[in-house]
Amino acid sequence: RNVEVSSRAVLWNPEDRSETRTGELHWAGGIELTSTDKDFGGWSGLAVSSDGSALLSVSDTGHWLTAIILYDERGRLSGIAEARMAPMLGLDGKPISGNKTLADAEGLVIDKSRSDSLMGEAYVSFERAHRIWRYDLARSGAEAVPEQLLTQRHFGRLNSNGGLESIELLPPEKNGGTPRILAITEDTLDPRGNIRGFIADGHDIAWFGVTQHPPFKPTDMARLPDGDILLLERRYSMLGGVGMQMRRIAADDVEPGAVIDGEVLVNVGQRYSIDNMEGLAVREDENGDLLIYMISDDNFNPLQRTL
Repeated sequence: RNVEVSSRAVLWNPEDRSETRTGELHWAGGIELTSTDKDFGGWSGLAVSSDGSALLSVSDTGHWLTAIILYDERGRLSGIAEARMAPMLGLDGKPISGNKTLADAEGLVIDKSRSDSLMGEAYVSFERAHRIWRYDLARSGAEAVPEQLLTQRHFGRLNSNGGLESIELLPPEKNGGTPRILAITEDTLDPRGNIRGFIADGHDIAWFGVTQHPPFKPTDMARLPDGDILLLERRYSMLGGVGMQMRRIAADDVEPGAVIDGEVLVNVGQRYSIDNMEGLAVREDENGDLLIYMISDDNFNPLQRTL
C-alpha cells in the first residue's frame, strides 16, 4: 500500500551547524521521517540501491518499506517519495506482522552478485524466533514466500532479544556457489566474553568472536567494496541517553575462530542527530567515494525518531 511519509531535514550537530566532519565521517545530510500510518516505524534493516535512488527496509514488526530517496542540489539527503509498505510473509504465505515472536526482523542484505537491483534475493535475519530467511523479491516482490535457510538449531542458544542483529554476505568459497552468510549477534556472548558471530556456508556454521566495546552493542554491518566490514553499534541508558559507534574491521580478520575488533571511525552521543541507529547500508558513487546510509528504529515510541 502507498504510505504518506513526511520528511524534514536535520542538522548533524544542532549545537554547532558548522560541524560537518566527526571522526572519520563527513556529514552528507539527514532527514527525520514521520507518518500517521500506525505500522510505520521500527525500521531495523536497510538496503540502498547502487545508484542511491531507492531504499528497502524491514521493520521489527514484520513489514517491508520501499521508497525513492530524494537529494538536494548539493547531493545531500532531502526526503523520500513514493513510500510503500507491505507485510512480510511467512513460510505458510500468510503475513507474520501480527506475531511479535515471528515478526522481529532485524537484519537485511541483498545479494548484489546476482542482480544490481534492490528487488533481488533478500536475506533477512530475525530475533526471538532466531532464523535467517531468503526472499526472492525479483520474482514475487512483497508477495514473496521465504525460503528457510538457518534456524535456532543451527546456532545453539541465543539471547531472546539479543540474537541475529547484523547480517552480510561473503563471496562463495567456490566459483558458482552460493554466498556465505556473515552474522553477528547483539549481545549473545561466548565463554570468553566476546560477542558471538558466525560464518555459515550452507548449514556449516563456524563461530568467531567480536571484542565488546561496552556499553555498545552491534546493530548492523555492511561490507565495503574492498571487503572490509563496517560495524554499526548503539548504546542506550536512562542516564547517558543514546549513542552510536562505527568500527571498520579488516576483511582478512574475519575468519572462523578469530576474535575481531577493528578501528573506531566515529563515536557520538545524543547531542548529534542520532537515535536508536539499527540499519546500515553502503554504496560507492561515480567518483569512488563511499556513502554510508543509516536508519533508526523508533520503537514506536513518541519520544524517539525515525532518522
